[in-house]
Amino acid sequence: MVTRDNQGQLNFAGRDVSIKWSRRRRTIGLTVTGEGRVVISARVGVSTAMLMQALTKHQAWIEGKLAARQEAWARLPQGSVFFKGQTYRLALVPEAAAPVALSGQEIQVRGATAAAAWPSLLAWYYREADRMMRARVDHYARAMGLEAVPVELREWKRRWGECHPRKALRFNWRLILLPPEVLDYVVVHELAHHREAGHSPSFWGVVAQTLPDYRQRRQWLNRYGTPFLLWRLA
Repeated sequence: MVTRDNQGQLNFAGRDVSIKWSRRRRTIGLTVTGEGRVVISARVGVSTAMLMQALTKHQAWIEGKLAARQEAWARLPQGSVFFKGQTYRLALVPEAAAPVALSGQEIQVRGATAAAAWPSLLAWYYREADRMMRARVDHYARAMGLEAVPVELREWKRRWGECHPRKALRFNWRLILLPPEVLDYVVVHELAHHREAGHSPSFWGVVAQTLPDYRQRRQWLNRYGTPFLLWRLA
C-alpha cells in the first residue's frame, strides 16, 4: 500500500520513500541513496497512483539496491577504523605519546572519546593519503608515458577523483581507506583523462592498457565504495 502525506513522503511496502518534486522534470526517477534511503523524483502534480505504479514496477530493483547498500555498510562495523582496505580496532588512548599509531590490529588514537579523537585521526588520514596518492600518481604517470601531474586532496561525498581543467588531479582523501588496488584504479582512471576527455571506448582502452583487470576494481568500488564516502568516527 502507498500512502501520501503533506511532507513529501510516501509509505511503500512498509518503507518510507522521500519525494523530490520538480516543475521541470518530465519523467519519474528512482534513487537509493548511499545511506539506504529511497527517493522518487517527479514533476509537480503527478498523482499518487502514478508514483505507486513506478514504485511497484521497480520494486525488485529497489530491493536489490537496498540489499546491496546493506551488504556494503556491513563491511564497516561500528567501533572500527579502516586503512588501506583493512579493518582495525579503534583504541582510544588519552595519554598516548603520538596522536595516532598503527599497532598490530589496532589503530591507537589519542583522545578520551571518538569526537575528541577524530581531528587527530583525520589529520593522519590526510597525511597518509597525500603521501600515497603522490607516489601512485608518479608511478602510473611514468608507466603511461605522462609528465608529472600535480595532486590535490579533497573531501567529497559523491566522488573519488577528478581531472581538473588546469590538469591537476584531485582525489578524495578517503581513498586511503580502500584497498590499494582500488585506489590504483582511481589514479589510472584520472590519469587516462590526460589522453581522453570523456569515457569513450578509447578512454577505457587507455585504462585497460595499464590495468587489464580494471573492471573488477571498478566493480568493487561501485559495490562497496559508497559507505566509505560517508563514514566517520561515531
